[in-house]
Amino acid sequence: MARTLVHKEAVHTWAPSVSKCIVDGEGVGAVRTVTESDITFQERLQVLEPESHTIGYRILDPTPFPMTGFHGTIHLEQNGVDETVLTWTADAESIDQQGLAIISPVMSEFIKRSISGLEETLAKS
Repeated sequence: MARTLVHKEAVHTWAPSVSKCIVDGEGVGAVRTVTESDITFQERLQVLEPESHTIGYRILDPTPFPMTGFHGTIHLEQNGVDETVLTWTADAESIDQQGLAIISPVMSEFIKRSISGLEETLAKS
């Protein structure tokens, strides 16, 4: 499952709104240019810990979003034999209330749809 999250071409399979993804580099420090819902931005892989099933990323400033310093973490944890708990956190260093009101529902929907897409992708494999 962790490989499905981090493999450079896998994002298209589980993030339904991502229409294009170009990766420059490998491992920590790699930058991918993502086009999602006609918005293009870059994110850098900051954490890649296979042992703890954790990845961390940062959207590079400037962004098309009303915030700066956006970063997120995706962590997988086994829960029993046939279950995995996925925790996805996202935050920004600077965002005002108006920006939060704009971006919060967008990010919530993106994360929910991506998790559903990941579940569907893994069910097929």
